[in-house]
Amino acid sequence: MRLACSDSRSSPILVLLHGFPLSRAMWDGQIEALGSVCRIIAPDLRGHGESDAPDGVYAMDEMADDVIELLDAMGITQPVVLGGLSMGGYVALSLVLRYPERVCGLMLMDTRAAADTPETARGREETARTVLHEGDGHSMIETMIPRLFSKSTREKLPHKVGAMLAVMERTSSQGIAGALRGMAVRPDRRDDLSKITVPTLVLVGEDDAVSPVDEAREIAGRIPQARLVVIPGAGHLSPFENPTATNAAILGFLAELPGLAATVTA
Repeated sequence: MRLACSDSRSSPILVLLHGFPLSRAMWDGQIEALGSVCRIIAPDLRGHGESDAPDGVYAMDEMADDVIELLDAMGITQPVVLGGLSMGGYVALSLVLRYPERVCGLMLMDTRAAADTPETARGREETARTVLHEGDGHSMIETMIPRLFSKSTREKLPHKVGAMLAVMERTSSQGIAGALRGMAVRPDRRDDLSKITVPTLVLVGEDDAVSPVDEAREIAGRIPQARLVVIPGAGHLSPFENPTATNAAILGFLAELPGLAATVTA
């Protein structure tokens, strides 16, 4: 399907996949700071932002195929640096494992490799039905705020919370339900992590309550060429909550990638 996206048109190419139920707007801090040294392509995944929200379950493999379709349509066939946060991380894992030749570097941010437990999957289905019945995701989104943002962000940067709340409120009930159901049936990727052969940055907010530091450390330990960076003063949306530290980590990672060191400067 055709995805809406932002494209800074520089190089090297960095593809950033947002979390649920957000949009490419969460990467504004990266596009502004890094767009002059990287070509940043930030799509709205299906059901989110300005992309279409079709009926059905949004399987992570299908969402990864959407990204490949977008890159093909843009004429981008060379390997890209791929980054994904939370749900975007699930999509990134699907893409790098199924299309390894399309990726030269991987960034997994505030995400998980394990599948949902049966209880969590049932909860997602119940939430999907409620959202479709109510016609919007307002009640669900209100419960997500304390888990998405660190206490520090909520207390000291309420305008940031408000900005992302507005983004989430614009996500349609159909898009929310499709993504919830897709995440509920995603496969367990933990045993596949050792198959990832590209350099990998595992990034996590120090106060992430959804995918905590210990889980990120385990992911990094299973990927042969991975290293972990913990972002201070941030929760589950660390690139948005603390873009300065996140951008520094991304630049450092890019500068270490073979063939890119000469083109990336801090």
